[in-house]
Amino acid sequence: MGAWGIKAHECDSCLDMLTVVKRNILTPIDFMHFDVAVILDYLKDHITEQIKKTSKGCSKEMMEFYIEVIFPQEYNDAVFLVAECLTDYIQNGEYLIYDYDVNIERKITKFIFTDGALEELLDELKKMLDPEHDMYISWVKEEVRQTWIAHMEMMCNSIASLKGGISNG
Repeated sequence: MGAWGIKAHECDSCLDMLTVVKRNILTPIDFMHFDVAVILDYLKDHITEQIKKTSKGCSKEMMEFYIEVIFPQEYNDAVFLVAECLTDYIQNGEYLIYDYDVNIERKITKFIFTDGALEELLDELKKMLDPEHDMYISWVKEEVRQTWIAHMEMMCNSIASLKGGISNG
């Protein structure tokens, strides 16, 4: 997974996605807000486009195979990242993101979310907690897996506490 810890913010692929979100969604709106549904939709499209770009020239069957296999893995990282950003906001009343382009830390104090977006996050996080799920299995050391499970459950509980509130800011 290219991770050096149990958090999305400690995973190379998640941090790459965060850079894409920062440049293409947050910077154009001057970090005014973090819209969970918009970012999830953007990342779905981005992942699909990246798969198509890297497998250009493949047969239709191979392209479908790549999308079927790679998309879920990448989307897991996207959900993990967005859930962690939202959880940081819930816990701290803000989400801090370092903007390497201008070498300053940006503060996002408004998150927009719907019950539908929260349900999507919760459903996907819960799937990852299934012992048969690739992400669950990827934690080889049981001690590390248990720490990751605790982190995931904490995010699930934090996000579940928002349900019924259409947006926040």
